[in-house]
Amino acid sequence: MKNKLKSFIKNKKTISYLIITFVTIYACIPLFSKYMDVSTDDGIQHICRLIGTFSSLKEGNLFPVIMSEFCNEFGYSWNIFYSPLTAYLPLIFRIFTNSFVVCLKLFIFSTILLSGIYMYKLVFRISKSYKAGVISAILYISAPYHLTDIYNRVAIAEMATFTFLPIIFIGMYDLFKENKKSYYLAIGAIGLTLTHNVLTIYTAIFCLIYMMINYKKINKNIVKTVLINVLVILLCTSFYWIPLLEHYFGTAYEVFIPERMYNTNTLIESKLSAIDLLFGRKWGINLYLGLPTLLGIIFTFIYRKKLNNQVKLYVAMFLGFGIASLIMTLSIFPFEYLPSFLRMLQFVWRMLIFASFFLSIISGITINMFIDKNNKKKALFSIIFVIYIFVVVNSTKQMTKVPFNEAKYLEAIPVSSKTLKVHAGCATFEYLPQKAYSNLDYIKTRNNNAIIISGEADIINENKNGTKMTFEVNNIKDNLKIELPYIYYLGYNATLTDEQGNVSKIQIKESDNGFCMIEIKDIESGSINISYEGTTLMKVSYVSTLAGIIVLIWLICKNRHNVVR
Repeated sequence: MKNKLKSFIKNKKTISYLIITFVTIYACIPLFSKYMDVSTDDGIQHICRLIGTFSSLKEGNLFPVIMSEFCNEFGYSWNIFYSPLTAYLPLIFRIFTNSFVVCLKLFIFSTILLSGIYMYKLVFRISKSYKAGVISAILYISAPYHLTDIYNRVAIAEMATFTFLPIIFIGMYDLFKENKKSYYLAIGAIGLTLTHNVLTIYTAIFCLIYMMINYKKINKNIVKTVLINVLVILLCTSFYWIPLLEHYFGTAYEVFIPERMYNTNTLIESKLSAIDLLFGRKWGINLYLGLPTLLGIIFTFIYRKKLNNQVKLYVAMFLGFGIASLIMTLSIFPFEYLPSFLRMLQFVWRMLIFASFFLSIISGITINMFIDKNNKKKALFSIIFVIYIFVVVNSTKQMTKVPFNEAKYLEAIPVSSKTLKVHAGCATFEYLPQKAYSNLDYIKTRNNNAIIISGEADIINENKNGTKMTFEVNNIKDNLKIELPYIYYLGYNATLTDEQGNVSKIQIKESDNGFCMIEIKDIESGSINISYEGTTLMKVSYVSTLAGIIVLIWLICKNRHNVVR
């Protein structure tokens, strides 16, 4: 027993994980205070989104894309347009708690811990040094912008991005350095795509440059593995991107309007100066790099000649990526002239995500070279590290004197005449059809029932429950058009049962108000049944996702020695 305990204590990998876990716990101490303000910036939207997604699941929707209680119970969709993983995974923690706030906090803790663990794995692969891996992991966890995402912005999608970036580059390393059939690339890219699609685009660009730098190593095995990874990524994420494209081509939604998701003036205003990167705090958030990262950059130049050839390429490459990310945040960089799909980053200081990632890698490696085999330097740097983490956590945390009132949002807040540009649960209403968005006053005042737009009829026995509704129409005259109390999203199904019991499907169209609309003709009366079932393409995409998951699991099991390292 004693020998096993000694072996456990001496196991460098175990000690590394314990240190990373301890730092994560310390960084998250303010997170679990009952006074932590989760309503800051994005937080309230994510809380409401969790509530809406959970309610949709309770209604029996396996893929909860319509949140029926939102937007005055006319239904509002986040999960068709916004990467859905951050709405699904936090709900797993409902096993342990009934609080959506606690679910969100447990999810945040998990993303921080995993980001540190996978950063450690990546740097250990490159440097073969446990200490370098731990230092990089600590720098990554405590990166000022990482903590800003937690405590100032409560930007859940960006926080999850910190987890998936090292997983993706572990996959890239395995492919190009070790020429192995690793599927970390697929796992990381699936997670990132389903977390933050704009940051996925930027990550893909970095990966493409990574491949170009390592083009001499490309062979048939690498090409085959990359293609398999890409196929698995497309299959596993198809339940998200296929409905998204279907809605893009199916009708006009506010989110797809050019420049709707970014503003040129905001892009320019969010640019930083070199001084900001050293000491910056803008719009109430920390935007500086941090002392250890700056030291790591300095040590990179000091120790560049002592790096072995195996490590030198990766340090140079990631230093280049990190510096490029920093330059893109500066006022000198013409960010506003980039293609529109890149400008959707909204705030140029978001490139600090990539700077934090790439520079944490090189800093861990070169700081380790500085302190290696020198106990005095180790002790000095350990003290600096402890002080730094204490300062950065305490300077970034956002606290409030009044606990967040979760109960207030368990029922969707009505959209009313008092509603401003931003509304809890609907954000800035960017996921509405353009017709509905341009007529928000109609949403604020409309009754929650079926309305005759043209023709004449009696509507009786209305019964609406979430995304399901039934009613009868009698004494129909002329061509009857009825607007349903549902905002127009693809996937609603309508059937008509006539007096003889014949059932026929009715096409659902978009009304001039951006709501679902049906047209009835050639009968005098009938019963109408409305339900949200998803489109045929959606159902195909769900099957594709299931197939992709099965293929990925099979590939991982087949090559498990490359995944568990």
